Amino acid sequence: MEPGVLQNMRVLGFTPYEAKAYHTLVKYGEMTARELSSISGIPYSKAYEVLSRLQEKGFVEVQKARPFKAVAPRDALERYGEHLLRELEEEHRQQLRSLEERFKARVEAVNQALRSLRGRLQTLYEGRGALEASEEVIWTIKGRENILCQIKSLINESSHIEMILPSILLNDLYDALKGARGEVIVDVGDERLRRLRGITLYRMEETPFKCLILIADERNTIFTSESLETAFKSSNPGLVTILKHFFRHEREEAKPL
Repeated sequence: MEPGVLQNMRVLGFTPYEAKAYHTLVKYGEMTARELSSISGIPYSKAYEVLSRLQEKGFVEVQKARPFKAVAPRDALERYGEHLLRELEEEHRQQLRSLEERFKARVEAVNQALRSLRGRLQTLYEGRGALEASEEVIWTIKGRENILCQIKSLINESSHIEMILPSILLNDLYDALKGARGEVIVDVGDERLRRLRGITLYRMEETPFKCLILIADERNTIFTSESLETAFKSSNPGLVTILKHFFRHEREEAKPL
């Protein structure tokens, strides 16, 4: 059998015997089932079954005296290819419908779970009162998205912020700063900063080290490196005081923007 014929016919859904039978008829012309078996190596007991399937697929013609003849490959392949592609398109549509239904069901389940948990757990969180951990605790936050979420939340919940903001984090926090009020020290003169109406801006040509410091309402703080691998959050009065002094020292060294 010519190289690639068997492999390509298998791709189209033919069995090895069907591929051998059709190839033999194409190459040698019409013949009986016994002759086909002898030339192709297909067991004689399987020959009629194989030829019958090829006939159903439109690749073989049968004459009255029962010799078998190959339909011209161009015609057979064109007709069969159209049929096969229609089947594939229909299968694709069905799979898409099924996938879309599963996706919608999953999205609805996730949204329902989020709504339920958000209400129940937030109520517990806000009602813990005296069970709140000591303000002496310094919380560790891991992961970029978690850290950004905590920073944005603290900005949104505060009436006044003091912040040292590395330029590399400006894109991540710009939207949160739009509604904020306070003072921010930056190391870049990005034009967008001038649109932050509630923020008094200061610029330092060089910062002593690349970090973000956020002090909210002089009570809560988050500080982290610009890589956002690990952050620390606390309402410890001593730590807040130290960071306030550091911020104000840096502000004195900076220039109004």
